[in-house]
Amino acid sequence: MPGHLGFLQGNSNHSAASQDLFLQAMAEWDIDVAVLAEPYCVPPQPHWAGDDQDSVAISVRPGAGPPLIPRMRGPGYVVAVWGEYAIIGVYFSPNRDLAALEQFLDALGPLIRRLAPLPVIVAGDFNAKSSAWGSPVTDPKGREVEEWALASGLSLLNTGTVPTCVRRTGGSVVDLSFATPAVARRVERWRVVTEVETLSDHRYIRFEVSSASASSPASRFRGRSGFPRWALSKLNRELAEEAAIVGRWSLPSSEGMGVDEMAGCFGNVLTSVCRAAMPRMRGPPPPRRAVYWWSMELAELRAACNAARRAYTRSRRRRPQDEERDGRLYRVYRAKREILQLAISRAKERAWLELVEGIDNDPWGRPYKRARDKLRAQSAPLTETLQPQDSLLHEWPR
Repeated sequence: MPGHLGFLQGNSNHSAASQDLFLQAMAEWDIDVAVLAEPYCVPPQPHWAGDDQDSVAISVRPGAGPPLIPRMRGPGYVVAVWGEYAIIGVYFSPNRDLAALEQFLDALGPLIRRLAPLPVIVAGDFNAKSSAWGSPVTDPKGREVEEWALASGLSLLNTGTVPTCVRRTGGSVVDLSFATPAVARRVERWRVVTEVETLSDHRYIRFEVSSASASSPASRFRGRSGFPRWALSKLNRELAEEAAIVGRWSLPSSEGMGVDEMAGCFGNVLTSVCRAAMPRMRGPPPPRRAVYWWSMELAELRAACNAARRAYTRSRRRRPQDEERDGRLYRVYRAKREILQLAISRAKERAWLELVEGIDNDPWGRPYKRARDKLRAQSAPLTETLQPQDSLLHEWPR
């Protein structure tokens, strides 16, 4: 939605196929910021930030406004700043006891206070149950998280009682979203996504955050760049050289000029060269709605998997229960999942082979850029999206 930023939460259970589907969901839904607990891996890319155990990660859509700036990480948490927002991704293992949870939360509390006055969003898998966020029971870990959130000045974003984690033995609400009051008031449509297969026992969580004002940096993330853009692929080198020569002749003497005036004159010359040598680009490219390996075949397999899962969950709700029918439908669902996982793996392999074969046709093109980590999505220039406070944030210890 215009003027809104899309957020996504998930847990991939260290599954490669589940993380692949998570990335496809980000592209398909045009998600800006995502928090993924138990990722299969944390890619060494600038739009990813992970904790020191690879148990939780934050990812932003490539080309979606400002850079993702990692600020702090520890066991089970990662802190990153994205534009005007501070994001904290969290994962706490269910195998750890209450005392470990207390120490974990004691480490997070000061981080939240230190991030002020930035709007803070905390999201992840806490593995704690409380009626405050829809669980039928409240356990000691749930009470501890409640007290921590209250002491940290965080508002709970979870609404309803839809389970966020569903296993064959039942469901639970353990994936939580918190935010400081200033941003919590702008959160809209928090919901658990039940209609999409995740290849994990955790469901996706989605919500949107409306911009604080039309003039805020966040309101510009989804808009076109304020800087002019030219089609570099259509550059006429002869015209560029001639325009540069004329521009050099027209430059005034630098004597008595300030730095700002000189920079302005130089910028005007460069603009004139660009206008003369190549056509203007009329707008930003439409956002990609799929990852590079996605196809209609995979979409159909995912839909079949969704249908099999719904049939199984409906059967489980029927009374009286029929264990034979439930078991048969569950086996069908598992088979559909395995087919989807295998298809994703093969699709990624085919895409990689196509990329490698492209070296023969264009050795300095996309394969070379990918190998040199120069392949980037279209985005606004860094100088347009960098916030004034970013220079202060660089002083944070890691």
